[in-house]
Amino acid sequence: MNKLKILILIRNFGNNLPKHKHLFDSVTAIEDYADVEYWYNDGNIFDILDKISFKPDFIYHYDMSWGYAVAPEITGLDKVSIPKGCLVGDVHYLPQKRIEYIEKNNINIIFSLSKYPFLKVFPQYESKFRWLPHSINENYIKDWKLDKTIDFLLMGQLYYEDEKNPPKQLPPKGRYKFRDTVLERMKHEKGFTFHPHPGHRAKPSENLIINEKYGCELNKSKIFFTCGSILKGPVKKFFEAPGCKTLLLAEPNKDILELGFKDGINFVACDETDFYDKAMYYIRNDKERKRITNNGYKFIHTYHTDKIRSQQFLKYIKDYLDKNEGGSCNEGEN
Repeated sequence: MNKLKILILIRNFGNNLPKHKHLFDSVTAIEDYADVEYWYNDGNIFDILDKISFKPDFIYHYDMSWGYAVAPEITGLDKVSIPKGCLVGDVHYLPQKRIEYIEKNNINIIFSLSKYPFLKVFPQYESKFRWLPHSINENYIKDWKLDKTIDFLLMGQLYYEDEKNPPKQLPPKGRYKFRDTVLERMKHEKGFTFHPHPGHRAKPSENLIINEKYGCELNKSKIFFTCGSILKGPVKKFFEAPGCKTLLLAEPNKDILELGFKDGINFVACDETDFYDKAMYYIRNDKERKRITNNGYKFIHTYHTDKIRSQQFLKYIKDYLDKNEGGSCNEGEN
């Protein structure tokens, strides 16, 4: 079978936004299974189609949120008959602006990192919705076979005040209430480590805990805490922590449970009232902790890698094209 030809409209943010290189890598993983052309700059779709090397079967416009920070602003999409899809990352980003974008550009498929949060905000797009959750890059998210020198680890966005080392940015107070509570309760606990979020637009630096350094830090920890914020989304840390062979203690949500996360099997579900007791139990019980940790590691590397997600992405497209007889671009349009 011939490979699908995919035009991906995305900014080349892997280097200038190093904190988000893992997201760019998850897109380039598609190259193993399809013929891909990238377009990084703002422009008109017909000019772009004239300049690339093939006529695409499908156009994938990456997430337009945050003022087109990670995707170029493209005109003319509404006039091209090639099937089109877009990505929705943060569902809380200006929902009305997203609706205007989807309607104006006649988007055929809406890929979303979340399911229930997406459908809660955009129920009118259920027929166009395709679930494309986060996944892991196995080059970094793996068992680095390091000594477990950290008992408890917390990383990422939350609200905290540090007069000596003020964070570069803070989310709205209460958005990560579970993480806030973990930090407050655990910050004086022996063996606890906390790394604050560096900021989404952090510049390249040797101090950034990303890629290999990030995977190694996770791998060194016995227990990792996270949550999906008050939006209850399946954030990437749900996948990364067990993917680096550490025990995930997390506030569950409907998305991750539907994706195969099972309490006491491949992660430990907890909330603000019981996370401490569960953390203390599993730090003392090596056998139980290692059993769930090993299960979580196998689970993530079996079902939630970039390679697997790329194949799911292309199957969504193929199924759509088969149902709609391809819908390829008319010869005179580009």
